[in-house]
Amino acid sequence: MYEVEGGRHAVKVLREATSERAAEWAVRLKALRRLPLDGLSIASPIDTLAPPHVGYVMDLLDGLTPLSRLTSVPAGSRAVEHYRDTGGLRRRLSLLARLADVLATLHARGLVYQDPSPSNIFVSELLDRDQVWLIDTDNVSYAGARGRPVYTRRYSAPELRPGAGRWADSLSDIFAFTVVAFELLTLDHPFVGDELYEDDEEAEAEALNGSYPWVDHPTDRSNVSTRGIQPRGLVLPPALESMFRATFVDGLRRRDRRPGAGRWADALRDAGTSVVPCPACGLTYQLDLSVERCPWCDEAPRPPTLHVRLLLDLPDGMTPDHSRPPVADRGELVTVQGDELRVSRGFVLGRVADPDRLMLQLRWEGDHMKIGNYAGRAIELVAPDGGKFHTLPHEKVASIRAGRAGEMWSLRLARLGRPNRWLCFATDPGGRQ
Repeated sequence: MYEVEGGRHAVKVLREATSERAAEWAVRLKALRRLPLDGLSIASPIDTLAPPHVGYVMDLLDGLTPLSRLTSVPAGSRAVEHYRDTGGLRRRLSLLARLADVLATLHARGLVYQDPSPSNIFVSELLDRDQVWLIDTDNVSYAGARGRPVYTRRYSAPELRPGAGRWADSLSDIFAFTVVAFELLTLDHPFVGDELYEDDEEAEAEALNGSYPWVDHPTDRSNVSTRGIQPRGLVLPPALESMFRATFVDGLRRRDRRPGAGRWADALRDAGTSVVPCPACGLTYQLDLSVERCPWCDEAPRPPTLHVRLLLDLPDGMTPDHSRPPVADRGELVTVQGDELRVSRGFVLGRVADPDRLMLQLRWEGDHMKIGNYAGRAIELVAPDGGKFHTLPHEKVASIRAGRAGEMWSLRLARLGRPNRWLCFATDPGGRQ
């Protein structure tokens, strides 16, 4: 890969290849420009190189860095410090959810990326950004297309290894994604245990071929790892741990057991909605109301939190009816004092176009909460007793009192003949000092 003078484009060139391989790649590049990649965060080719060179020109991804900078702990650094300095748990969950979204859309179009690996995945350098892009677009092909599979050995599905006789498809893509996700969240490889880490390359190759159990296998402890982030519960909530188990235990040989990219996107996004920061150590962690102090440092008490629960209910009342279960409980978001909570279209409306687009912006300060409406239409703020409501127009901000749960206003998004969507607010005082 070469940067073009001026810094706006990059060139990828196939070097030291046979004439047959060069001809094959040239045909592939021409076909690549016809693939349906519009709207995807993939650095598509702008143009191919003129003969005798084989390669293509693509936009240079400004302000992005390889994901490998997050998955690899620099020499001399402690794993926990590196984890904190690269964004912690909250950022990792957000980046992975966006990556899963890209793969889910790609798979829905009948395409596969083939080689999701940290060197091919680029993410925002700034810690408060979570942009994700894939490079090496020449990896993309139609699912099941014949041809030499493209993969990075440490992240490849077992069925793509030489002699396995399978072509790349969405299930091999998702296996590689899951390896990347495990490594990013735990700073550990899912199949390289302590003994293999110190062993020779041949033994490691056997592990990467699927001959050894997952390092966190629930019953087989022959390949256990004590490296990376320990204990795993600090970074793997139960819902995600079960999905890793489905891929690395049940799905190691039975490919149909592997959760798809869409399920991963939903699970990762759900896990990220209840992550809170520790003011003492700077790390972020999954909120557990039964835990009084930060699980990383055990110094700071659990911070006071504002909980935003989304309920779907019938359009027959002016207040959410807490005396009976709602039609659907769509999940919960959590924020702390002074943080800005961005509520997306995807959270409120489910699987829709442009799910990450901002719909509501909340900020909890003192005993009040500011609500910014960016839904594209008016919303209603409803008093606790339903006796009055306030219409909040698009792109306007209102402030409501954030007191005890029973005294707080609710937010209603309603359309004629459709179920109400209620955002109900509650506060938790935090852990004991």
